[in-house]
Amino acid sequence: MIQPKTKEHIRRWFCHRLPKYGTLLGCVSVLFGVIALTASQLQVVTVSDSHGKRATVVSAEREVVELIAQAGISPSSTSDELLVTETGENNSIHILRAFSVPVTVDGETSDIVTTGGTVEEVLSEAGIALGDDDETEPARDDTVQEGDSITVYRVRYDTYTVQEVIPAETVTLYTSLFYRQKNYEQVMQQGSDGLDEVTYRDKYVDGELAKSDELSRVTLTGMVQNIVKQYGEGVPVSSFVGPEVVDGVPAEGVTTVYSSQRSTGYSASATAKGASGRNLTYGTVAVNPNVIPYGTLLYITSDDGRFVYGYAYAADTGTAMMTGHAFIDLYYETYAESVKNAVIPVTVYVIDDEVAAQYEEQNDQIMKDSLADRGVIVD
Repeated sequence: MIQPKTKEHIRRWFCHRLPKYGTLLGCVSVLFGVIALTASQLQVVTVSDSHGKRATVVSAEREVVELIAQAGISPSSTSDELLVTETGENNSIHILRAFSVPVTVDGETSDIVTTGGTVEEVLSEAGIALGDDDETEPARDDTVQEGDSITVYRVRYDTYTVQEVIPAETVTLYTSLFYRQKNYEQVMQQGSDGLDEVTYRDKYVDGELAKSDELSRVTLTGMVQNIVKQYGEGVPVSSFVGPEVVDGVPAEGVTTVYSSQRSTGYSASATAKGASGRNLTYGTVAVNPNVIPYGTLLYITSDDGRFVYGYAYAADTGTAMMTGHAFIDLYYETYAESVKNAVIPVTVYVIDDEVAAQYEEQNDQIMKDSLADRGVIVD
């Protein structure tokens, strides 16, 4: 417990010192108040521009122009665009510097002042409208940068349908069949033109045709090929295959050779069959089966090599072969062909059955295809 005398000493000390320290405390309070007020008005501002310049200032200034000046960055022009962002603590000012872009459209080139954006945005700001099909270089959604130029291409499409004549093609089949009349040409099929209905779409760029695309084609009348047969040196009459032929002779499988034999020619209907039961086509021949059994694979050529019947199967017989008046009778698909090659001295090479078997499946398919071309279906 404080004694009465001590209490009196404390009272006298405060009465003597209080006026002096009270003044000092008041000044300190005012100073802190001023500092607090100033601090509350300061802001951090980042100033930048589209040329890459950037600076940060701490200032109580509120005018954008003054803040840009304090940052030491060139002031904006009337064409520049200011992007001001206020977040409370870290504010920013970004200057989009304006630049000139040459624009070519409708045959004329002019400069457009812009602060950037996509090609379409820059053109729109300049009052240049783009049609749905119009094209630009760079593309519409590309960003325009300083140094770029823009070209606008006016594009339109025309779609139309026309009828087109399809000229008959000519297919030439070569054969040594006409070795006696090398300039002779036999028409196997008379062709005719076709007719198609075609839809096109033309693309025009700045009024000039740039390209034409075919959208659809419908055949109204089918084109029929001209098929002609002409002389071809050493080309076999028959389509059947066998061992490789070297210098006019099968390279393997030859068991017997019949030289300088009298051959004749004959023809029959497309559905005809030989005495063996085999359908008749190029590559089937009549023989004496006692000399050459049915089904034997042969290779036949004229003695002088100018005429090549090619690989053939013994499939038929006839009186001339049985009596010895002819050694072999060659089948032709037309009577006229058989007359042109009525009698020819030939060499006949007989192929070994084992070697011939290697080509049987392939030759069966060749025969079916040949007969199908003549309208004969073989099971």
